[in-house]
Amino acid sequence: MNAHTPTQQRKTRTALPAALAVLTAIASTMLLSGCNGAGSTTCDQYAAQSFNDRQSTERALLSAHDLDQNSIGNTMGLLNALNSYCGVSGLGSEKAGQNGSSPLDKAVNWSAKNW
Repeated sequence: MNAHTPTQQRKTRTALPAALAVLTAIASTMLLSGCNGAGSTTCDQYAAQSFNDRQSTERALLSAHDLDQNSIGNTMGLLNALNSYCGVSGLGSEKAGQNGSSPLDKAVNWSAKNW
């Protein structure tokens, strides 16, 4: 005899994939960002990221360097610098076109407070 009602079984079946998705996202973000933050993410790691993961990395980089994440200039400037430095021309790349093992922090002159 099953102790769970059909409603309880449905809730369990839908909650499990959602929980796994959240845990996977957290784990992949931590793994790709590295222990020292997004700046230690390499160009190869950045190239292999999904669109959403790249956006998270970019926001984390701006935040780590006290730059406004909501500034279009900062966002576009960083994106252009990362794409140029890493040789990334689109999504789905497994490796960067250049500087593959170099950390993203080397892609930008972080002394500027705006782009």
